[in-house]
Amino acid sequence: MNRSLEVFNKIYKPYKITKKNNAYILNTMDGDYVAKLNPKIDYNKLYSYLYSRSFNYLPNLSKDSRDDMVVLEYQEDLSINNNQKAVDLISLVSLLHSKTSYFKDVTNDTYKEIYDNIKNNLDYLNSLYDEMFLNYLNEEYIVPSHFLFLRNYSLIYNAVHYSYAKLDDWYDKIKDKNRQRVVLVHNNLELDHLIKNKDDYLISWDSYTFDTPVLDLYRFYQKEWENVSFLEIFATYNEGFKLLDEEKILLDILISIPFLVEIKDNEYLNCREIRKLIEYLSKSSKIVFND
Repeated sequence: MNRSLEVFNKIYKPYKITKKNNAYILNTMDGDYVAKLNPKIDYNKLYSYLYSRSFNYLPNLSKDSRDDMVVLEYQEDLSINNNQKAVDLISLVSLLHSKTSYFKDVTNDTYKEIYDNIKNNLDYLNSLYDEMFLNYLNEEYIVPSHFLFLRNYSLIYNAVHYSYAKLDDWYDKIKDKNRQRVVLVHNNLELDHLIKNKDDYLISWDSYTFDTPVLDLYRFYQKEWENVSFLEIFATYNEGFKLLDEEKILLDILISIPFLVEIKDNEYLNCREIRKLIEYLSKSSKIVFND
């Protein structure tokens, strides 16, 4: 048995241990706990900071947590509708960002690096999808996935070139600024990371950092766009913590960029992937142009 679990056995004497993902659920006579081995972050430091900012939506941290093992009180998650849970989650994130926001000094290189990274990604996607379009167009016999791609290519083309144009607008707007708004970014948002019972608990903080609030919104969208309606989600977020103009533009750019379709040696899977890309771009377009 892992040495850390031996220590936990000695302290808590669990009568049952269940492994779930990268954690262990331990049932004891004194209650249930979650133990994570070799955590990537200092949970005591994180909790102290969040409590100092009056953000308390966290499972209680056991006093027996150590550098090589973090122990949290286990909380049972109630089953609720995905859209309701997403609204509750984004409300907490909005509060988290408002409680931890500040402006930091930056150089012009900070924004130039962001600009270059996005533009390089767009250049790659633009070249790739253009090549696919021309290759498929010249085929004598067009398979269903290629036909689906050709029929909807304008959606991909428009998304890429909208992103190009908005990226230039964004950079013109912020390139001379020497301050950037940053917040504590959870950096791993998904529906399963909100625990709901009599209270709400935000879990899985191992990737947290300080960065633009756009990062949480974009990654949450990437994770859950198929499962919930993000028009309501983003509106709820802005009610608690409104994005600055340049942050809103950056979010619009990021969610508009087509993802990379992985072409496989399976026509059914290829059709499904291209259909997924089309659905993603359609949903993103409705959010971006809703204003």
